[in-house]
Amino acid sequence: MNFNQLVLKVASRCNLNCSYCFMYNLGDSSYRNQPKFMKESMIPTIIDKVSVYLKKHPQEFFTIVFHGGEPLLIDQSFYRTFATEATKLYKEFPNTVFEYSVQTNGVLLTKEWTDLFKEIRIFPGISLDGTKKAHDMYRVDHKGNGSYDDVIKGVNLLKEELGFVSVISVMNIEETPEVTYNHLKKISSDYINFLLPDFTHDSFSYAPKAMGNWLIGLYDLWINDTKKPVIPFFHGLTNTILGSKKRARNEAHALVIETNGDIEAIDSLKGCGESFTKTNMNINTHNFEDLVALPLGKLYFQDSNTKLATKCIECPIVSICKGGRLVHRYKKENGFNNPSVYCEDIIMLVSHIQNTMMEMIPSMYDETISKMDANEIIDYLNTLDMSIIEETYKKDLEFFSVQPV
Repeated sequence: MNFNQLVLKVASRCNLNCSYCFMYNLGDSSYRNQPKFMKESMIPTIIDKVSVYLKKHPQEFFTIVFHGGEPLLIDQSFYRTFATEATKLYKEFPNTVFEYSVQTNGVLLTKEWTDLFKEIRIFPGISLDGTKKAHDMYRVDHKGNGSYDDVIKGVNLLKEELGFVSVISVMNIEETPEVTYNHLKKISSDYINFLLPDFTHDSFSYAPKAMGNWLIGLYDLWINDTKKPVIPFFHGLTNTILGSKKRARNEAHALVIETNGDIEAIDSLKGCGESFTKTNMNINTHNFEDLVALPLGKLYFQDSNTKLATKCIECPIVSICKGGRLVHRYKKENGFNNPSVYCEDIIMLVSHIQNTMMEMIPSMYDETISKMDANEIIDYLNTLDMSIIEETYKKDLEFFSVQPV
């Protein structure tokens, strides 16, 4: 088990009601049984568990992510108390750089909050899905009203008070890549973490290759921009294709602590169904690495890049995409024994990036290497006799039966 992000669900409720939210609107209602807020009395135990983990698994960097729901719903005293208690970690692990971040929808941002961020060095990220049109399609309040105007006020405040804006943006193909990219640049986004919507095979509804074409359009805008923002989605894939040590990860391996102290794998897996991420493990009774004793914990923390659907194993670009994110592979019928719902889209994008790199820096490529043909790869995978292949890899299929505790 090896992770360097600890996500604290400090609030289990939200002032928005985003239709695509895996916390509330993708089939898991377990949040209703949890406390609305994490208690400050839990903080020393959390710090102790981090210490136990880092003694066994030293990390160069370790990030505490304050998350929700909406993390700005909790009183500011929680953050100050946490920062005070966490000084123990700085002394105990002088070779580890500890960082704080908070992911907010931006609606509740005030100068008091930005002052707190500066005081205890919390790096804020704000959720903004591009233009007003794209954002207000899904990111609405509990009355169905769009939140864009309020979020932009938060964006402007962050820029004014902190000098930068870091954005998480869920991709929306109903707005063009050009309009989306230019809009986010216009509002001075320095760092844009584009995310694929968290669909499973049971909820996916996009037309074939629609996301792939959108991604290629976005990539071309970015790669040809002389003053481009940081886009981790593209940085990671490009580095992997070029063989850099800073390679892409299909998913940040983050461990989650819920408001009641329950220990879970990444929260996007809530989209797989009711109580899917529940483990019956709590910080008062378990250590972090106990999670790998469970099938889902083992799959997520140890095997997600290697225990793949047989179609993925045969794919020419598996070393780059590594099967994609777990939630995108899930189907109630057969668990995770599937390629990503974005399989063809990622093949299209990876092929396009590699071909672009070959044109930009031809000296790095052997002249005998041909450009990738995405359609050829897709056609090849679609003609495989999966029954024969599955028999070959039968011994590796037991993990696909992962079910909630």
